[in-house]
Amino acid sequence: MDESFRAIELQISNALNTKDLLSMIFLCGKNLHERDKENLTEGTALFSILEKKGLHSKDNLLFLIELLSRIGRNDILKDTLKKSKNEIGELKRSFQHISSYRSLLYDISENLLNTETDKIMHLVEPEMNNIRKINEKKCMMVVLSEMEKKGKLSEDDLKTLHSYLKTINRTDLCEKIKRFENEQYNQRLDLDANFQKMAIQEVPGAEVNVGSIQPDTSNEPSLQNNLLETYNLEKIPHGRCIILNNHDFSEARSNKIKVNDRSGTQKDAEVIDTVFKSRGYEVIQEKNVTGEKMLKILKNYAKEDHTGRDSFVCFILSHGHKGIVFGTDGKEVLVKDLTDCFNGQNCPSLVGKPKVFFIQACQGDQSDTGVTYVSDSMEPMYVTDANGGRLPITADFLTAFACFEDYESLRNPTTGSIYIQTLCAVLQDNQFFKMDLTRILTKVQEKTADEVYRIKKNGQYLNVKQMPTYQSTLRKTLILPVPSNGQQAS
Repeated sequence: MDESFRAIELQISNALNTKDLLSMIFLCGKNLHERDKENLTEGTALFSILEKKGLHSKDNLLFLIELLSRIGRNDILKDTLKKSKNEIGELKRSFQHISSYRSLLYDISENLLNTETDKIMHLVEPEMNNIRKINEKKCMMVVLSEMEKKGKLSEDDLKTLHSYLKTINRTDLCEKIKRFENEQYNQRLDLDANFQKMAIQEVPGAEVNVGSIQPDTSNEPSLQNNLLETYNLEKIPHGRCIILNNHDFSEARSNKIKVNDRSGTQKDAEVIDTVFKSRGYEVIQEKNVTGEKMLKILKNYAKEDHTGRDSFVCFILSHGHKGIVFGTDGKEVLVKDLTDCFNGQNCPSLVGKPKVFFIQACQGDQSDTGVTYVSDSMEPMYVTDANGGRLPITADFLTAFACFEDYESLRNPTTGSIYIQTLCAVLQDNQFFKMDLTRILTKVQEKTADEVYRIKKNGQYLNVKQMPTYQSTLRKTLILPVPSNGQQAS
């Protein structure tokens, strides 16, 4: 990041008052850990943290613009970042970092008077007896943050907050909560059938049993939906299949990041290599890559001319957490930044062709109890394709994840991960050879979710579940090519 941009950051930081900075920190939500917030008193410090997380850079200002817009600092957008009113309006259509839940809490905070916040502080005081000491300025965002820390408030549990607002006669804000809950409920109904959301985290030691996988065709509709076109996969090779396989995290540990090596990951890489070579893909494995190198590798592949290829496949085998994967040096890389390397703007030779990503990593540390939530977002920017038509730059992607958001995925140090091994077992079964990939992934979700896995966590043995997911912007049916010998891969 050059000196001129550092100067702009400093100028923005100087323009922010204490309330602005607190609001931005609050709106960051889960993008900031509690340790990140310690002694965070300057905008420049916030920018540095977001930069390390891959959320902010000279070439990627969308999160910063979203934060400034949300707190009403359009003057900074106009005067410092030189954004016109029309540009800000267009950018707003691409906002996606601040969740609807976080926006709801911020709206509630902004609509409460200090006297009303004082009343709520009185209501929470029996359980948070230090609330007045840590919140002398009677800021509702502080109250909400403390409620979250105490487990009294979350996206799935707004009852206590609703009760407090009802007690102080703010029925208008109670209605906001009810509308949010109804919207979330409807989203779950709409997306349950498709399981369209990501997740990332691994627990070693779970038993992987994929030998009993059998197709269930008793109620199957026809393998191809005649109402949909099918992607044309006729070129040889059909495309690259890149495996980013991170096993050795000693460099991360030397950087004082506590993370274990990923024993068993080579078993995953081996079966991926077997399956996708048999399907006519050129398989390339990149082992033990740092965060910076992960992004550089995919950018380099995106710059290639893919005119002679039908598609692109990428497996990312690593550690991670919500929306992020780790390089072997412990550096965090946004999954979105990795997939964006291949969007229509950055990789024009793959416009109109399927780009498939499989993420075997972690997006949380919760053991799956079956209670989950989902959300998604749309990218409204467009680019002209090779035939003169227009396609969204995010079209033709499928991104599959080993587990649901905030939950753990499971890996056996000897036999590999449950998700990759189950996925490849289904892909190797000739009864699934002509099934489209989204339905194969649904089958993998079914097989994985039906099992109970025994793990050791915090010194105790637990029976847990795992729920893979995927999100898709595919416009056609995607059927991977049948293995060249027409038989099960070996």
